[in-house]
Amino acid sequence: KMTITDGNYPLGSLAKTTAAAAAAATLSTLLLYRSYTKSLPTDDPKRPQLILDAIANDSPIYYFGVGSNLSRKKLENRSICGKKIHIVSMEPCVIPGFRLAFNMRAFPPLEPAMGSLEPLDSYYDGAAAADDEKAEQEALLKRTESRALKSYEKEECHGALIKLSSEDYERVYKSEGGGSGAMQGYEEIIVTCVPYDPSHPPVRAVAFRAREHVRLPRDPCPSKRYMTIIREGAAELGLKSCYQQWLEDHPVQDPSPAFRKLAINSMVFTITLSMGLKIRIVSHLQNWLLFKMYVLPTEPKWKQILGEVAAAIVLLPTACAGFVFKGLLEASGAMPPQLKRWVKMLEGE
Repeated sequence: KMTITDGNYPLGSLAKTTAAAAAAATLSTLLLYRSYTKSLPTDDPKRPQLILDAIANDSPIYYFGVGSNLSRKKLENRSICGKKIHIVSMEPCVIPGFRLAFNMRAFPPLEPAMGSLEPLDSYYDGAAAADDEKAEQEALLKRTESRALKSYEKEECHGALIKLSSEDYERVYKSEGGGSGAMQGYEEIIVTCVPYDPSHPPVRAVAFRAREHVRLPRDPCPSKRYMTIIREGAAELGLKSCYQQWLEDHPVQDPSPAFRKLAINSMVFTITLSMGLKIRIVSHLQNWLLFKMYVLPTEPKWKQILGEVAAAIVLLPTACAGFVFKGLLEASGAMPPQLKRWVKMLEGE
């Protein structure tokens, strides 16, 4: 009598082959993930001496804002302690030799990447004639592969030159994950900002660059939500029209409403595990898998559909858990205000 597990039975052979393939794929994934985790940093990022001296002497600090920090309102309300950040001054400026990169790993395809300041080849080419101070900075700015999805016409980055008290700068730094340990996403770098106003001299300022463990080799698309904030901030600040046009023309990620719900529920669960219970392996593995199957919205439609289906399969288990968890919190009235605001922001409400 033949059974489904009999090697002579076609379905039995198919089941065995499928099980073997699944086991091999799982093992390969775990081995690749293990290799990835070995590359994660174990030490806190080194802070520039200019920042340490300013904090010690309670001196003002100039900060170069890009991304959502182009918006005065967004910046004023960034503090995680609830205190409003007081901006001493804020004006448009440009930094030669750098670009606005969307290369800081986030959560694809809902929020694939965050903004970061990235040095270009022209910056490193000019380092040969640099003084000792810039040579020290050059050593900190390790050259890594980082390609733009859509490059600006000039090798420069436009943004906001913002003067803050050292105390308020620390609030901004912490709101961006600064001081959170070896796994924090940004590192501080010192750049020379040239104000639009020719009567104002160039200023040395601190900016944020994505650290190597979260720095992607090629920019994915920023989300439509995130890019809208940047475009509005650039218009509010009065950045050059050609730069605003580049921001307007840059591709964006805009998932379908159903996929957005799936991703948000998944993030509720994985972030609760990571932040609340300090269990990060689920979010790390999921994020790693999502980037492996990420498809740009500039790719053919069939590739985008396949990518979204594959991502949905990865997200589904944690999305189900997140849906139940979020429902329990909402029903009991125990939803933390910060989590509630965060969910509404991602839902576009």
